[in-house]
Amino acid sequence: MRWRPKEVNMQATTSDNMSDSRSNLERGSVLLGVLVTTMALSAIGFMSTLLVKTEIKESRRSFDELKTLAIAEAGFERTVHQLRDAIKKTAFIDPLLGVKALLDDGKGGYKTYLPFTAEAVMDGANKIGEFSISVTAIDRDNGLDIEITSIGYFPASAANLPAGSPAPTKRTIKATIRLETKPSSVFDYAYFINNWGWFYGNSIFANGNARSNGQFDVAGYAPTVTGQPMYDDIVWKSGKVDLLGYRDDNNDGKMDGLDGGIFSGWDIVNAKNVKGEGGKAKNQHDFEENIPMPNLTNLDQYEKIAIDEDGEIRVGNMKIFEGVLGDDPGEKQNLYLIGTTSKPIKITGTVVVRGDVIIAGVVTGEGAIYSGGNIYVPNDITYKNGPLAARPKDNTELETEVWLQANQNKDILGLFARENIVVGDLTDSTWRFYVSSWLSNPMNASEEDAGADQIPNTKKGKDGKLNTADDDVLENDNIWTVERYTAYDLAKGLIPPGKSVNDPIPGTGEDIDGDGKYDGTITLSDLDFKGPLNKSTWAGNMPAEGISDYSTIADMAITNLDANFYTNHAFAWTTLPWIKPVNVNGSIVSRNESIIYGAPALNLNYDTRVVAGNGVASGMVIPRVAAPITIISWSIVE
Repeated sequence: MRWRPKEVNMQATTSDNMSDSRSNLERGSVLLGVLVTTMALSAIGFMSTLLVKTEIKESRRSFDELKTLAIAEAGFERTVHQLRDAIKKTAFIDPLLGVKALLDDGKGGYKTYLPFTAEAVMDGANKIGEFSISVTAIDRDNGLDIEITSIGYFPASAANLPAGSPAPTKRTIKATIRLETKPSSVFDYAYFINNWGWFYGNSIFANGNARSNGQFDVAGYAPTVTGQPMYDDIVWKSGKVDLLGYRDDNNDGKMDGLDGGIFSGWDIVNAKNVKGEGGKAKNQHDFEENIPMPNLTNLDQYEKIAIDEDGEIRVGNMKIFEGVLGDDPGEKQNLYLIGTTSKPIKITGTVVVRGDVIIAGVVTGEGAIYSGGNIYVPNDITYKNGPLAARPKDNTELETEVWLQANQNKDILGLFARENIVVGDLTDSTWRFYVSSWLSNPMNASEEDAGADQIPNTKKGKDGKLNTADDDVLENDNIWTVERYTAYDLAKGLIPPGKSVNDPIPGTGEDIDGDGKYDGTITLSDLDFKGPLNKSTWAGNMPAEGISDYSTIADMAITNLDANFYTNHAFAWTTLPWIKPVNVNGSIVSRNESIIYGAPALNLNYDTRVVAGNGVASGMVIPRVAAPITIISWSIVE
């Protein structure tokens, strides 16, 4: 059977025929319009699909590039962490020693170090991507400039993709970071204690800043803290001085010299009666970040400075030694120095004494003595040619620069002890009673069971409540918690000579003094002499007959100390001049202090020549620490 169209009625009139023709034409036009519209919509739909697919593809590629860049950044951060860890492992010798060990080419230079190759970045059990790192270095003053090239791959490097896979997305970062040592900022203060601080006395005058890493307690007394504006740097050029980077630490928008004051890593309490700028709320800065103490456990870096720069000690015209005392076979380890007006102690640059030091009397020159033991100060220390005035007329930048200009070549002394600093007559029963009672006071705790923050009396945390999130759970747990060297450190060359796998890493955890050994509470036995005072073991101008009675050279009424002092143990001193004021022209920086005075005033006059850590400009090298790592340049190269 075959389909046939319906027959046309040929009997229709002419008008009917014309009408039918128009209808057919109109129907054809509509059909054509629908066809054109359909084709246009199809084309638009097709183009839209192409555009969407393209945009999705571009978006995916952009997203992949962002992920890859993040992977490269993760590689950079991982490398910086490794370098920071290397600094920690050897900081007690030289903060940069570990980094140099990683980069050492065995020929006195630096190799291209490849710490990571196609290292996986994981999110739980899922791999996000990979990165590869290369590191190069160049020396600079006081440190290194390190260039880090970090290449990120997504989903993985080509070598780790299945055969035939598309090429991975790749992004490359080049960054230069600066690693350097700097003078410790603990010397921005007339008084600094790496413990709980206390100004218990109405007659204490801190003409400079006061700071503690723990709580600062004034106990309702009315001491005076004038403050001292701090600066980022100080530049000496052609005999002229320029202070740079005034710190507006009270945030009043003014550089008027009225900054500085009291600073604390914990809270400042019972301080409503404090006088001077330090008595103002805006100049009392509590819960500040702790400032780490320099580590003098190993004096190698200072011995190198002493030898390289020809440091020297004389008494009058008699040369006592150059560079380092105690480094040669058979050489005496301890140093005895008593200066007079006619025969002053003359110091030039930095010297190191591997044993104890006794020093008192008249001093001239510009330099520092680093001691591997205790430093004993039996009597006054007085500069022969000291500053014309103890302090600038006021704390403005202009007057400070004027004072620095006038006193840049005056005598300056640093006394920096690995162990304790003992001032006055430690053989006197009154001295021993007061010092012992204060050293054993719980507020002055020195046992190395102080917890993760290395500060005693913080077990309850800043909220003052036990069993809350901020508790220092390691404090007083009878366990000495420290980090230890590992086999990985051995493989990377990060274990210094004399140390082994599983040995404590000095300065980590509860090793507060950084010697890698547990220390209990400081007692008088830590301060006492370990042997007789005679010429058989003491160099210097020790009398031929020795010192059989220390009280013949020591005083219970010391009134003047011209020096900048540092110890990461105890600064112990009893002085009772009663009718005369006591002046310390410099800084007292310690872990624990046991200072007892009986006088109309205890004046702590900050030596402004040390501002911004620049005592080195006067020939005095200040103890150094690792500076925070800084990024010098950063670029995305592909």
